[in-house]
Amino acid sequence: MAITTNLQYLQAALAKFDVSDNDIDLILADNSLSGAAAVDSLACKLAMYNSMSNILPLCDVKEGGYSKTWNVEGLKLWYNSLCGELGRPNVLTPKVRNRSYFW
Repeated sequence: MAITTNLQYLQAALAKFDVSDNDIDLILADNSLSGAAAVDSLACKLAMYNSMSNILPLCDVKEGGYSKTWNVEGLKLWYNSLCGELGRPNVLTPKVRNRSYFW
């Protein structure tokens, strides 16, 4: 299957993280992208970068014998790679700040 639209690009790129179609629709809307438009990979990558808070999983699901876990470290590594590719700062990296003036 050839990827020809922004929607297909985001679905393919985010499939490994089990991102729902509703979340992909939010990413498209928040970044003023049309899902039916011809694929613009740079715009889609910027949309994923800008919408990281929508992509991050919030909780694990465990019910009876059913369990679903997330590879959060893998997601962070992917995001770090995306930041490097786009030349943008990684907002998930903790920053050390000098707070000695409080003492």
